[in-house]
Amino acid sequence: MNADDDVEVIFSDLCADVEIDGHILTVEIYKTDIDPGWILEVVNEFGTSTVLDNLFIADGLAWQQFEKTVKEEGLTAFLSKKEKRQLFH
Repeated sequence: MNADDDVEVIFSDLCADVEIDGHILTVEIYKTDIDPGWILEVVNEFGTSTVLDNLFIADGLAWQQFEKTVKEEGLTAFLSKKEKRQLFH
């Protein structure tokens, strides 16, 4: 691959830092210029990244999935077992 073949990453305007129960999550929604599917990635305060398996046809749908996950599972959806023990024990 040469410089002319570089893939451009396009970030959504919906990317944001979100505070939940005093903890910060960084929500990144992005796609490449060669694939129309939006990716939802959430990085917790420990630097652990959670990338959802499915792609979204619109960035707003990715954001809605983030909100749904937080509503159903809370902050712990984006924490490892070790991180959960550190925060909640």
